[in-house]
Amino acid sequence: TSTSTSSPTATAALLPQRRGNANASPNASPTYAGRGCQPRQRLSLLVLFGAACAGVMLGTLMVLSTSSASVEAELGSAILPSTRMLSGGSRIIQSMGSTGHVCRKRRQLSQMRQLETPTTRSRAAIFGDGGAWQRQNPDEFPEEVENPLDKLPDPSRKTATVDGVEWSYLRTDVGPSSKPTILCTHGILSAGYSFRDTLKFFQRDGYDAIAIDWPGFGESDKPDQGFDYSPGAYTSALAKFLETINVDKPIVLVTQGYILGQYGILFAAENPTKIENLVILNSPLGAQSKLPNPLGSYQGFMKSFAFGKTPDAGMYHAAGGPYAFEYKDFQTLQAPYEADDKARVAFEAIMDKLNWQDLLKKVSLSTERFKKPSLILWGSDDRYLDIDQALSWLETKPTSTKLFALPATCGHFPQFDFPELMVETIERFINGEDYKAPTNVKSESEKVSSPDF
Repeated sequence: TSTSTSSPTATAALLPQRRGNANASPNASPTYAGRGCQPRQRLSLLVLFGAACAGVMLGTLMVLSTSSASVEAELGSAILPSTRMLSGGSRIIQSMGSTGHVCRKRRQLSQMRQLETPTTRSRAAIFGDGGAWQRQNPDEFPEEVENPLDKLPDPSRKTATVDGVEWSYLRTDVGPSSKPTILCTHGILSAGYSFRDTLKFFQRDGYDAIAIDWPGFGESDKPDQGFDYSPGAYTSALAKFLETINVDKPIVLVTQGYILGQYGILFAAENPTKIENLVILNSPLGAQSKLPNPLGSYQGFMKSFAFGKTPDAGMYHAAGGPYAFEYKDFQTLQAPYEADDKARVAFEAIMDKLNWQDLLKKVSLSTERFKKPSLILWGSDDRYLDIDQALSWLETKPTSTKLFALPATCGHFPQFDFPELMVETIERFINGEDYKAPTNVKSESEKVSSPDF
């Protein structure tokens, strides 16, 4: 297509001319095509105009395709390594297999771009083939730090049967202890596995700690009958579970996350004699709390479109915080939904019975009467919940309930982002110590200090 400028006369010669008087002089000036032109000339103009539009659209598509390919390359080829927060505030780089899930979250790309320096590169929040880094940079290695978690023994996997439903749970191997038993309960689409590293530190410090898989999640049974997946069914079953595993003294309840984490709060409010302390980790509290995706799609008019689809539990965890999410953890949390339909059906049964606003009100009212020492422990970089909602919610609660923002970068799942700092704060709280004091968990690369809450 020519872009040069031509004279009006030359331009006119190229355009279809109106059919005029047959007796007109042959030397008369040519007339431009316009409203008076015949259908054939109009069609020619429309064809030319359509061709021009098609050219513009084709060029735009080529640009978008190139941009899309660039995005795919950035997310899929894993030029950047992945990391996670470790003990001492350090981060470690580990290889992860490639996955296409992140490509669905291109809106997060602006959050994922990192400066090309050894320090900020280690905070790349993407999935991918970590081996690509060494293949493309054979003489350069991502920064690596010793992971103290590798030196700590894993908690034991155990099972218990309650009313015909098998519960799977992790438990530390410390034997009888004068210290209180700590029970960790996870949120929706998660599992007790999320507290695996947390239990390692509790075990190191001599605590009998338990992390359950709620029925319908993780490695626990996913019954299709005999369990109705209602809030009441969960809270009553948890009381029976504690009796079954012979926990007969008040516990420290650590509960986290959406819906099931809120059921944990309801359990504490309904069974105050069974609770010594309550710790709430990043759970919806305020009346303005919203359900994030994919949970929100199971409510309202979108409900019929969401049911029947495999929930993306792995991405739900990965999108909740500021750090990369290890692909191994991604696979473990997604595995129950890929194995068969039982986990999906159990999840959908909960969402089908859920009245979100009613649950928020019920949690708020029940905790107004709860007088046991309680701590809301918050990861301030939560991508799903705002700490301002928790602060507003706290205004109507007893003075025995406190809020503390973790003095480090933690997201919706503090148990994944910085388990040692979380454990240190919880232990200080249950021992009556100053949990707001500067943390002992430090490193040369990152000094954290307590905020003023």
